[in-house]
Amino acid sequence: MAKKLGNRLFKASQNKITATIMGLLTLILLGTLLTISLTTYSAVYRNNQRILEVFLDDYINGNGPKEAPKDAMGTPEDRIATEAAVMYLVEFSSDGSAVGIMNDVKPVMSDEALKNLAAQLMTGGKRRGISGRMIYRIASDESSGRSYVAMMDNTLIDSSMKTLIMNTVVFGAVALIILFFVSLKASKEIMKPVEDTYQKQKQFISDAGHELKTPISTVGANAEILQREIGNNRWLDNILYENRRMKELVTGLLDLSRTENMEAVHTDVDLSRIVTGGILPFDSAAFERGLLLESEIEQDIHVEGDPNQLGQLVATLLDNAVSHAEKTQNADESTGKILVTLHEENKCAVLKVSNPGKEIPAEDRDRIFERFYRTDSSRELNGHYGLGLAIAKAVVTAHDGEISVECDKEITTFIVRIPTLK
Repeated sequence: MAKKLGNRLFKASQNKITATIMGLLTLILLGTLLTISLTTYSAVYRNNQRILEVFLDDYINGNGPKEAPKDAMGTPEDRIATEAAVMYLVEFSSDGSAVGIMNDVKPVMSDEALKNLAAQLMTGGKRRGISGRMIYRIASDESSGRSYVAMMDNTLIDSSMKTLIMNTVVFGAVALIILFFVSLKASKEIMKPVEDTYQKQKQFISDAGHELKTPISTVGANAEILQREIGNNRWLDNILYENRRMKELVTGLLDLSRTENMEAVHTDVDLSRIVTGGILPFDSAAFERGLLLESEIEQDIHVEGDPNQLGQLVATLLDNAVSHAEKTQNADESTGKILVTLHEENKCAVLKVSNPGKEIPAEDRDRIFERFYRTDSSRELNGHYGLGLAIAKAVVTAHDGEISVECDKEITTFIVRIPTLK
């Protein structure tokens, strides 16, 4: 059974709020993860470079390699990692030949491999950095002309960093899942007062419309009787005219309320036949305004929906096109033509209704489907009260479709997409 339009609209709004909240939370989490990773890695790198600097200073000064001061080793975790790290040193003479080497873990890296790596780092042009699993620092002694390459095995620290990042990702994902359900609950609470207000508004419109029908009919009947007795009278003519306008407005309100609240009867509907039949009543109206009504209807396009509502959709769009169509200065032959097309595209029935005339301002195109909304250029009394397009959108939404408007070269086109039957 189809859901009511109001529930669909608020479900879509709730999903939108949830998606927005989750998007923001995801960005915050990713930003936090990236910041933690970069700052931690940068701090560990600087700390290791400080350790290598102290190590080189002690070696160059002839004091032998000493344990780096604790204040240079960062956190207790950093000190544990440093004490467990493997240190290497290669000394080069002024002519570039290796004259000294400190390699206490030869099974890990041979002296020859260590000298080759140090020589590559010397010719690389950088005084410090990371090469593979080694973090290195290069220093020179101007008095002796010798250069020194100190290296530290960075494997353990890299492993600790990967563990930190993995834990952050895992616990961050768990937190994100928890926050998803929290945001889902929060979005429901946020939308509840709005939904209640919306439902009360719809109920008020429906109740007011039904209550106004009787007095409007009574005023109209009495005015017509009085007109027959006293003849033509401009005051009575004005009463009858305004009464007809009020009746049309109330009828539009009731149609909108009925469309939004009625359970749609979804059956196999030949949309091609409905559009073809809906065009005929507007042929004469278009002709009276000096316009040509043409159609290009692809046959046998079927959708699942309510034939009455779909017929009302076609009538609303055609009435809107005929009412607002006007010939323009553009020399294009389409300026005097209202065109209705229907075809199937990407498993959707695509209905387009185009009319010549003033383009709808870009800032109004998203709002023209709101009830009672009319652009400033269409506020003259033309028998429309800003409900027709709201009804059209309600019908399209009830059929899981989309409606939009496009304007190009003084041609306004309303486009409806409704899923076709599989």
